[in-house]
Amino acid sequence: MITIDWRDLGLTDKDKPFAQGAVGELFRVPQPVPNVPGRLVAGRVVPRKLVFKRVVAQQQLQAAGVDRKQVLEQMRKVVALRDAMSPDDLNELDEVTAWPLAMVRKEGKDVGILLDLIDDEFWVDAKPPGGPPDRVLFELQFLCVSDGYFQRLGIDASPIKNDAMRLALAARLAYAIEVIHRHSLVFGDLHLKNVVAAFRPQARVLLMDCDGVAHLNDTSRVQLHGPFFTPPEIAHQQQRLQDQKTDVYKLGMCIIRMLSPGFGATQVRSPSKAKAGLLDAEGVRLLERAVSENRDERPEAWELREYLVRRLKSLIRPPILRSAELSHRAVLRGSNLFVRWDQEGGTEVRIFGANGWTVTGIDPERYKDGYAIKPPHAGPIDVEIWNDDGPSQRVRAGYFDYYELPALDMKGAFADVLRLHLPDLPTLDASVFDRLEPYPEPVYPDLNISLSAPEIRFPPLTLGLGQGPLGTGLDNVPQSLLHRLSRQANGIVSKAIARARLQQAIRKELDRIPDYVFEAIGKEGNESDAGSPRA
Repeated sequence: MITIDWRDLGLTDKDKPFAQGAVGELFRVPQPVPNVPGRLVAGRVVPRKLVFKRVVAQQQLQAAGVDRKQVLEQMRKVVALRDAMSPDDLNELDEVTAWPLAMVRKEGKDVGILLDLIDDEFWVDAKPPGGPPDRVLFELQFLCVSDGYFQRLGIDASPIKNDAMRLALAARLAYAIEVIHRHSLVFGDLHLKNVVAAFRPQARVLLMDCDGVAHLNDTSRVQLHGPFFTPPEIAHQQQRLQDQKTDVYKLGMCIIRMLSPGFGATQVRSPSKAKAGLLDAEGVRLLERAVSENRDERPEAWELREYLVRRLKSLIRPPILRSAELSHRAVLRGSNLFVRWDQEGGTEVRIFGANGWTVTGIDPERYKDGYAIKPPHAGPIDVEIWNDDGPSQRVRAGYFDYYELPALDMKGAFADVLRLHLPDLPTLDASVFDRLEPYPEPVYPDLNISLSAPEIRFPPLTLGLGQGPLGTGLDNVPQSLLHRLSRQANGIVSKAIARARLQQAIRKELDRIPDYVFEAIGKEGNESDAGSPRA
């Protein structure tokens, strides 16, 4: 039997419980706990999310006539029962129960047990009008209440509007009790508030408060009864201990009330009160036997499960998946892989890949030609088709693999290319550049090379209207003409300087300038050139 020290839970005495049951307070465990084995989920073992159930003080139990020592002793027995089961039995048990995993001790005394935190699928949003939003467990008791009750709590009741869902949950409850009985155990305190339900991805139930479960051979077992669930043989004090026959009585009562929604459903005792169409004559007779005062008439839990499954199949029309296939057996990573199917009656397609990869919510009408996927891992691809009545058979579409583009190896790609062999060259120290002389600037004789071409400026001239040759009548040259001649001279000089390499070349270029240009310039602007414009 696994025993955990309270200090390993990461809790303090100031922590407050998030919920309270008949004999214990529940605390969320904030950290992994050593020595608690993981849980098998989708074929792999994952760490458990845990809850600590602390048994309340004797003063609180006194009103119910319960002895705290007996409660803790019963918890130890339940934990010990788990140790005797095979791994397959434990996986089956964890699917339908919140079974105690370990005892918790504080200062050398047992104070409670460790449990799995209930999975998210069993919780629903509650958004009451005018109140704060919340998350609550969907208890089977909700199947008995009116629409007004759901409206006051702000809970979506649409999943249980489907009659087939009610039958499916009833069948799952019968199966859960069947699993308990298979190990010669008695569940004991079975009632509608002690079981929670889930609707997606499929109908599920989970038995709560399993710390009262006992072996048939345990004559000291103490097990409670919920309101309106006390078996007649116990009520009439014909026997003291509960057994599998009393479990079947409580199971029958649960099923009848689950199938009888509306006012007063929590006290209904006859299957004839069930909603019309849910039970046929065979079902009514079977449930009448289950709640009979005559213990010997009561069927086994597996008989109830078999009938409910058979009845469910007669009422529902699940979709048909005829075939599924992949577009390719191998694709380049990052490319689309198309999944195609042939189905009838489905409203949703679900695709399953390797390592738990899943795509849900695919509309088969919108994607009649297939659906593109990019799974992270190569491997098998399976397909299911769903509608309100459940899933089709899962079909293997095929296996696929990814292939990768080869990496570009430049060194390898040019390994065979001929290369010029150069002898070893001396390395050049970067500090050498600090010791180099500035680059020399060329200077030519009698030539001053500036960074930009000189601009020739003309003195202002007084222009007249006289006639005659240009050279003899400069006063009569228009001002615009002189400006144009000035720009032309500037361009010629600039071009000559840019192209010049020797002084003789510049002089040769200057010789091309007409004489009348220099005559027009005048002496004043060229005195520095030895008194002659051409000098």
